[in-house]
Amino acid sequence: MLRLGPVVGVFGIGLVVLAGQTTRLTVVKGDQLLEDAQRRLVRLRWAPTVRGRILDRKGRVLAHDRPSFDVAVDFRVITGEWIERESASRARREHRDEWSKLSRAQRERLIERYKPMYRRAVDRMWDRLAQETGRSRAEIDAQRLSIREQVEAMARRVRRTRAMRELRNLARNHGISDEELAERAAELDRPDLNEPDRLLRMVLAEEITVEADRRISKASNIRIVEETTPRVIVPEVDDETGFRLRRLAEQRDPEHDFIPLMPGLVVQDSGERDYPFETVDVEINLSNLPAPIAGEGSRVIQARGVASHILGDVRRRVYKEDINRRDEAIAGSPELAGRSLVQTPDGPVDRGRYFPGDMVGRTGLERTMEDVLRGLRGLRIERVDRDAAVNQPSTFGSDVTLTLDIMLQARVQALLDPSLGLARVEPWHHNTEREDPDDPSSPLLMPVGTPLDAAAVVIDVDTGEILALVSTPTVSRTGSELPANRQERRLYLQTHRPWVNRAVSQPLPPGSIVKPLVLCDANARGVLGTDERIECTGHLYPNQPNRLRCWIYKQFGITHTDQFGHALSGAEAIKASCNIFFYTLGQRLGPAGMVDLYRSFGVGEDPGLPLDDVLTGWLGRGNDPSTITTDEAILMGIGQGPVAWTPVHAAASYATLARGGVRLKPTLLADAPMPEPIGLGFDPAIVDEALEGLSEVVNDSDGTANHITYGDGERFDLFDVPGITVWGKTGTATAPPLVIDDKVVRRGDHSWFVLLCGRGRPQYAIAVMTEYGGSGGRVSGPIANQIIRALVDEGYL
Repeated sequence: MLRLGPVVGVFGIGLVVLAGQTTRLTVVKGDQLLEDAQRRLVRLRWAPTVRGRILDRKGRVLAHDRPSFDVAVDFRVITGEWIERESASRARREHRDEWSKLSRAQRERLIERYKPMYRRAVDRMWDRLAQETGRSRAEIDAQRLSIREQVEAMARRVRRTRAMRELRNLARNHGISDEELAERAAELDRPDLNEPDRLLRMVLAEEITVEADRRISKASNIRIVEETTPRVIVPEVDDETGFRLRRLAEQRDPEHDFIPLMPGLVVQDSGERDYPFETVDVEINLSNLPAPIAGEGSRVIQARGVASHILGDVRRRVYKEDINRRDEAIAGSPELAGRSLVQTPDGPVDRGRYFPGDMVGRTGLERTMEDVLRGLRGLRIERVDRDAAVNQPSTFGSDVTLTLDIMLQARVQALLDPSLGLARVEPWHHNTEREDPDDPSSPLLMPVGTPLDAAAVVIDVDTGEILALVSTPTVSRTGSELPANRQERRLYLQTHRPWVNRAVSQPLPPGSIVKPLVLCDANARGVLGTDERIECTGHLYPNQPNRLRCWIYKQFGITHTDQFGHALSGAEAIKASCNIFFYTLGQRLGPAGMVDLYRSFGVGEDPGLPLDDVLTGWLGRGNDPSTITTDEAILMGIGQGPVAWTPVHAAASYATLARGGVRLKPTLLADAPMPEPIGLGFDPAIVDEALEGLSEVVNDSDGTANHITYGDGERFDLFDVPGITVWGKTGTATAPPLVIDDKVVRRGDHSWFVLLCGRGRPQYAIAVMTEYGGSGGRVSGPIANQIIRALVDEGYL
């Protein structure tokens, strides 16, 4: 009897331990275990959605999803895991009253009893899938076997990597040296250790603890996404097949209504993003072109990559930064969170979350408007242990409507096609840049016929809406227009940089087009009287005739005062583009005044356009306004020196002038709130003075943009659209030479022309910039005139 004491004691201790463990599980951790158990009984089923469209101002579809479907099957059905799981679930449900009393063997026998019905259902599904898609059963079986092998191989690699990470961590915790670990790891090549958990336990051997064992099991049994999501069995079926299979997937097995007719089958949206106006044929009336290139009849120009800089494109690969950006957007927007998140036993789930292969905006509006365009998947939350489900229907992505007119956009792009003649070097441009600037006999650096890259912007004066925003060259999404030869393609891309949106991203000195803006702003700041006149002395500093000269003095040795016979008014200074007049204003305003002037027209301010790489503008060296000197402020009076903006800035600034000094931020989104008007405090009299000067530039026979002389003294009027009044200004902007492989391939000034036009009043602002074009009037002026014709052709004028 005494001998039984220790045994009883040990047995008692064991009971106490067991009781304690039971108490811990049922009381201390009961709620957590119940929650975990319930979570395992929940199944999430996702339904596809559709990305929103992008439309132009007239409702034309610029981007939309082109329907196409992939037929996928849940990987757990492919492996047979679904049969095991569903059989066990059905056995538990049918025998719930006695389940807890059954032994493991009894439970397994019951589970085996239900497997045949699920196996038959899966087999019928494969047969039906082959029939509906026109494949043979052998083809279907071969595809699912290949997928299984690929995914299982991937999973083994991932689990092995995770297991090795745990091995290193556990080895450090147990004080195992790197040398000893390497020796033990030599066992990795043993075929019987191909499973990570067996591998780890063998390597660690006696160091295995309860915690280590738990971590090993977790690392070894982790599931990759591919093991729990549908895998494509039949790609790219047509709409009819896709919708038919989708209907079948919603039906139940005729023998057992608790079994789906097509277990695990999912019809996935695999459609491509389609851009219907990617290529547009534009008919150009050749008789309306400048006389030297005019012809009879018309010609069709095929514009490719229309609005590609604006629309952007999508990709089918999801990166970590996409997921992080989405999470940040949800966290920062209660509105987005409210329509995206749905509660599940695992917590809130984002219906807009990214799955492998999802469509993601890569560039342009597709990228910047991602959260608006992206649809929200439908979600069905099912309880495995009972016929209960919650459905959240799919929500299609929202449409984005632009202020852009895609046909006007295409017309303007066609006008900038070098083959037409407006955007290439022509004899009347008088381009004299030589390969060797010191040798007048050396070949022309840019001979006749050289393509000129350009940008053009059209803004509605009344609303600030952008009607056209063109940058050339563009590249279509196929890239078929690029040179086939690798070296030629490289040179083309380096020379023309077709990925750059020159309308919003290219930093450009404004040149003389700022002169009417400087006139009005100087008056508003009190440094110029409304009727004040300024002498053109040829050079700003009396004793320095070779510095800060007027262009007329530099070329002809005379002054504008000599030409007019008196000191210049503001209108005359704009008409003649007198540098001395505006040097003087720059000198009076000084560095601080010039910074304020440019800022009042939006330079240095985010314009709020949803495009890639939008330039806010530069002020000062290194974009530091505090570095601007007095001499630089003087240069900024004629749009030179340390200042840069874009064609959008230029068009928007002239629209501001047309409104009498009321600034509206340009907008590209039709449903955006009307921008808040910002009054610049311009005297109507000084605005009239500026507009008078701009009118004389174009309409007076002595204006710098009235006509072009070519050949043997022949001339053609620059602006000749009947019934349309034009106010405009030429400009040239100093540009650094373009050097590729230590060779100068482009040199000269950038060419500007900015104008206002309308029937009796300024209705539209147009800005044209031609890279290395030289003369603003000769190069960009004729393009601007043809854009006015495009406005007429599209019904705006």
